[in-house]
Amino acid sequence: MNGDQLISIWKIEDEALGLLLMKVLEDEGIPCELRSDQIPWMDGIMKATRGYWGELMALERDAVKTREIIKSYLKEKDTESKA
Repeated sequence: MNGDQLISIWKIEDEALGLLLMKVLEDEGIPCELRSDQIPWMDGIMKATRGYWGELMALERDAVKTREIIKSYLKEKDTESKA
């Protein structure tokens, strides 16, 4: 494998968080995409059955760096919300 394959990096609980994390990664120069598992005419059924809204996808070669950025961002965000 050459690392050019898109893989799931993070399970996303809702679309808003997915869009926010995409912006954070894009600001770091990491290409990514958001894949929703939702079925438009069956509002929320897939989230209810799977426990997540969709997945954040990135290139395999960026996986470690991408996960580190997400963890750091979410930890910082959590710390701010408790202050």
